[in-house]
Amino acid sequence: MRSVQVAILSVLCLFSAVVSAAPDAGAKARGSYNFYGSSSHNAYSSARSHVESYQGYLRDTHGVAVPAHIQTLTTLPASAVVVVRPEAVVARETTAVPVTIDVGADIAAHGAVDAEVAREASDAIGDDIERIQRHVKRMLQHAEELGDKEAQSILALIEKNLGVARRGHADLHEHHAEETISPQMAMMLAQKVNDALRAAHADHDKLMKRLHEAEEPAGK
Repeated sequence: MRSVQVAILSVLCLFSAVVSAAPDAGAKARGSYNFYGSSSHNAYSSARSHVESYQGYLRDTHGVAVPAHIQTLTTLPASAVVVVRPEAVVARETTAVPVTIDVGADIAAHGAVDAEVAREASDAIGDDIERIQRHVKRMLQHAEELGDKEAQSILALIEKNLGVARRGHADLHEHHAEETISPQMAMMLAQKVNDALRAAHADHDKLMKRLHEAEEPAGK
């Protein structure tokens, strides 16, 4: 009889522990929010590492200086980089001040970029940006579920800068598909991507800090 009582008591204690540990209604949303936030942070780091590695290659192999970081704008001038070719003048966006690049002269002076290296870098950067966008989209869905207006506002800014990074990457990928690749042009377009990712990453870290502070118990 005593063994039966002990067994029943053990079951009741276990049931009580399970009930007390049950997550609240918003735990699933918060958990997903944090998962995608952490995954996005890792993807930002990976994307910027791939961009900067490629820029380091352009610097070390072709002697092209890496531009300084500047504040990324979500509204960009339409013709900040002008590419000069014998057959046409093509206008491209960038976050830097207007610069004229003579592709032929650049390749003559610094040599053409190895197409395999360029496309490998472009593919890696593109995969990272795509992953970031998927995670940010899910974070925005969870922010809407939680009714977090401030988070939604920050995520909207992040999406704008990701749009700049995506357009910069599309231009870089297009340039890499050309017969010869200008190292200066590749550097400038890579910098556009890096500046946009840097701005988005900073806002992302601001958002995650705010979320972690909100989760801390009062008085800690």
